[in-house]
Amino acid sequence: MNTFELVIVGGGLTSARAIKEYRAAGGEGQIALLTRERSLPYHRPPLSKRYLRGEAERSDVFVEPHAFYEAHGVELLLGNEVTGLETRHHEVVTNAGRHRYRKLLLATGAVPRTLDVEGADLAGVFSLRSLEDATAIREAAARTRDAVVVGSGFVGMEVAASLTQLGLDVTLVSRDVDLFAQLRSPEISEHLVNLYRRHGVEIIRGDEVRAFHGRTQLDTVELHTGRLFGAGLAVVGVGVRPALSFLDGSGLAIDDGILVDDRFRTSVPDVYAAGDVAGFFDPLFGRHRRIEHWSNASYQGGEVGKILAGADGRYATVSTFFTESFGLTLKVFGDLSHHDDRLTRGSFADGDAIVYYFDRGRLVGTLHTGQDETTEQTLKELIRTGAEAGRIGLVAA
Repeated sequence: MNTFELVIVGGGLTSARAIKEYRAAGGEGQIALLTRERSLPYHRPPLSKRYLRGEAERSDVFVEPHAFYEAHGVELLLGNEVTGLETRHHEVVTNAGRHRYRKLLLATGAVPRTLDVEGADLAGVFSLRSLEDATAIREAAARTRDAVVVGSGFVGMEVAASLTQLGLDVTLVSRDVDLFAQLRSPEISEHLVNLYRRHGVEIIRGDEVRAFHGRTQLDTVELHTGRLFGAGLAVVGVGVRPALSFLDGSGLAIDDGILVDDRFRTSVPDVYAAGDVAGFFDPLFGRHRRIEHWSNASYQGGEVGKILAGADGRYATVSTFFTESFGLTLKVFGDLSHHDDRLTRGSFADGDAIVYYFDRGRLVGTLHTGQDETTEQTLKELIRTGAEAGRIGLVAA
């Protein structure tokens, strides 16, 4: 059995960033990177955009080239699925054997939720999470003219736009009346409905898939209202859940993710977690959160890498993420999940708008488009300081 100074479970952006910062901060010893995937760590945003549209190839989405891992003393254990942890013995159990660690970083990310409906396992019905998923969808899109996208969150909206740009006739089915319901902004929802319809996407709101039909290959999608759509391709984007199945009996505290403090320490000594799988403590809001976006994975990976090397680091930032479709870039700062009031300035139709989110009179987040860097930095500072509504006159959309 091999013993490593640091074992990292999960092959995403968080892991690659952690390796880089660990070495930069003086971290020593051999590192093992364990991942069930057979490719190097890669960026996920291109999977629903540039890579899906054929504007980027596999090598373009890798976080670092193969030589990076060799130069940083990393043993790549690709295609190794972790099946359990024995934290008392500092061991990781995989389908190919056991590995002992002195420190362990869990960065397993998340897995897509699926629909429990007839025909969900038909050829032509996809979820999008991995590079292999995106490759399969891209190949399927080249063989069909009609597609149905289920879900109006980040993946669903971006995939619908990309498939439309590839020339497919796309129908977007949203259980929620508001698109991007997690943004809690009717203003942006209505703008997106108009934007997508102008680009030829049929939008169905307040309905759900009853069944996928086809003998061996998808050919029809049936909704609860009885409507039928011909489709040779369906992409289901109805959210994700943290990848936790291997943690039974590990002793780690879990609640919608692996609970960690602001230094990414779990409830078990020498075990850390970061990225999509981590329910981290955000000192700005005084509560645990879990974020499933690129910028968070990148930031947390860098911070935990420094911590694992014995340097100073912790979660101390205003969280940000973005999405882009049909040339419209939306950015979110802070936390929109807890608010009791909103204020909108500007117009999304004009490409210049800010939605302010308040909780008990203090700013907790913004949704915006078309703002310059100075304005964005001001927004972050207003969120960081919990500015009262009266101060928002300092920023105008």
